[in-house]
Amino acid sequence: MSDLAALPLVLRAERFGGVLFDPADATFIELDEAGFGVLQNYAERGRPPADPVAAALLDAVAAEVTRLEDRAIRIVDVGVPAPDAPVPTLTAPSLVDFQITEQCHLGCPHCYAASTPEGTHARLEDIELALAQIADVGAFQVALGGGEPLLHPALERVLVRCHALGIVPNLTTSGLHLSEGNLDLLARYCGAVGISLEGVGEDFDRCRVSGFRRFERTLDKLLARGIRVVLQVTLDAQSFEHLSAIAAFCRSVRGLYGVIFLAFKPVGRGRGFGTPLAALPHAEVHAKLQRAFFSLAEVTRVGFDCCLTPGVTGSSDAFDVHAAAYLEGCSALRSSIGLQPNLNVLPCTFTPEHVVGNLRDTHLSKIWAGLTTKRFRRHIADRAGDNPRCLDCRKYSYCLGGCPIMDLVNCGRDYLGAAVAGRV
Repeated sequence: MSDLAALPLVLRAERFGGVLFDPADATFIELDEAGFGVLQNYAERGRPPADPVAAALLDAVAAEVTRLEDRAIRIVDVGVPAPDAPVPTLTAPSLVDFQITEQCHLGCPHCYAASTPEGTHARLEDIELALAQIADVGAFQVALGGGEPLLHPALERVLVRCHALGIVPNLTTSGLHLSEGNLDLLARYCGAVGISLEGVGEDFDRCRVSGFRRFERTLDKLLARGIRVVLQVTLDAQSFEHLSAIAAFCRSVRGLYGVIFLAFKPVGRGRGFGTPLAALPHAEVHAKLQRAFFSLAEVTRVGFDCCLTPGVTGSSDAFDVHAAAYLEGCSALRSSIGLQPNLNVLPCTFTPEHVVGNLRDTHLSKIWAGLTTKRFRRHIADRAGDNPRCLDCRKYSYCLGGCPIMDLVNCGRDYLGAAVAGRV
């Protein structure tokens, strides 16, 4: 059984007020200044407020989290971004995507990390240094990946350390090294475990040399242990042709925690393998994504990475208030970072050429507020701001013009057709 429910809630100050995170189920609640004050007073005094308005707000929060009464709340205040931040930015990352190893024995042709059997592991002392800084800034979750993270010789110590610091570890695996011991670790410590699905049957084998039968056995083992399993579907131009079959398979899996769709990035070995969705007609991409999302939402949780946002926004120029609630533009250096085994900090793990600092030299809080990081945020704003098809789009505030580095997905306004040449 998972130990996540024993972790304290995390209350972190933000410029707009703050956020409350529940490690037990990854509930994320945004609070205005008044709401943050109520939770802060409750955490510090340990008793409900006498004021009826504050008490009502506390009751509403209690209804959203797994448990509020008699539960520790860790308060984090690391300062706020400068008021002139060019794009909305949190005080610190909420998610760290941590590549703890470069080792993997599969050699899949689309691997963005280009992992090999000879790849190196992150040193345990470096991982512990990184986790300490991640906890210092109040980041809520760390996504452990690679390579194959199950190969890391200190995996148990890493997971135990995450819990000691109040950080939720999630993990992505091929399942190739899913021993009984590793199953025990995942069930006890991980918020969720991701396994990749780029196709069904022979279509799966195009990308994953481990084979579809092994994938099904891995899925069965994880589900049998009660582990929260998320199927990660990376979509390039070819796998997109089989999206309906992928969605149908996902619908058939009982007990599935969720499905997340990811835009293919031509990075690592994938640079010479797949074709991004930007090559396909935007209307087709939007329509098929919507059908898949709505179909899966009937049976499980559905999400998508921020890189897919331009394709999800659709072909209409109409302002969709509902969409604004669930769409998010590029999160790189706004709410998340990538972290390499050598502790280089990246905007995301798909941008290894854009290092903004190293945790061995500089604390994460200073990197987050540093000039290099600010320049990248400025680039996010400028790339869309210099594009006339983004500049006057009513959806810009929650789309932010797509990925600032790669042309991954187009939108109904054909913003890629008017994209400004050049990159960071």
